[in-house]
Amino acid sequence: MDDVYARYRESLRLGHQEAAEGRYAEALRHYEAAAAVASDRALPHVAVAGTHLRLGNAKEALASYERALSIEPQNVDALTGRVAAYLAAGRRDDAARAQRQIEEALNTHPPLTGAAGDVTPMTRADTMRAAADEALRTGQTEAAIDAFLAESAEHAAANHHDAALDASMSALSVKPSSRRVHLQMTRLYFQRGWTDKGVERALLLDRLLTLDPDPAVAAELRELAATNVSADGRLAAIANRTA
Repeated sequence: MDDVYARYRESLRLGHQEAAEGRYAEALRHYEAAAAVASDRALPHVAVAGTHLRLGNAKEALASYERALSIEPQNVDALTGRVAAYLAAGRRDDAARAQRQIEEALNTHPPLTGAAGDVTPMTRADTMRAAADEALRTGQTEAAIDAFLAESAEHAAANHHDAALDASMSALSVKPSSRRVHLQMTRLYFQRGWTDKGVERALLLDRLLTLDPDPAVAAELRELAATNVSADGRLAAIANRTA
């Protein structure tokens, strides 16, 4: 038994070392060895899944996260990693479903307590921030942006405008040219009553769309411009632009 545990620990150590040096294929081999030795532990399966995400293997990552969750249903890394994997696979509806499962699981058995022992449940925005962090950790840029924007929308719906802007800025730092992020920031500025900032952001987004068209984003921008055209005449050109 001691020899088996020693091989498990050594495989994990080697996997961590290879991952830290950016050799993810080699890291995956060691993590898979650890999972084979200790298949009844969630940790090596989570490590395998995260490495698959780094390698762009969303399907394989999902399978490993599911194995981890079959062993330890409350494993936060596996829960949030699964959301990131769904987003990386473009399965946004499944990501939303997995996100709701996190809320139910963690708020039923909350893992966080304050200094006085009071319970601090995770909100939907919290779970999306965790998913964004996991996506960034595993190199899934678009999945991270999806998660940050979902977090921003949750904050905005609760009228937490500063938090919504903070989440959008986090997304912008991942990809400064993202048209989806600039659209969300335009929307938030107008909602907050910061008309000048909203107009400037709308004009910037309009220029970005000229260089790299996105019909869905352009349609939403036209709606925003039409709604706020009375604030600045420059929005009329955007509002009246044909698809």
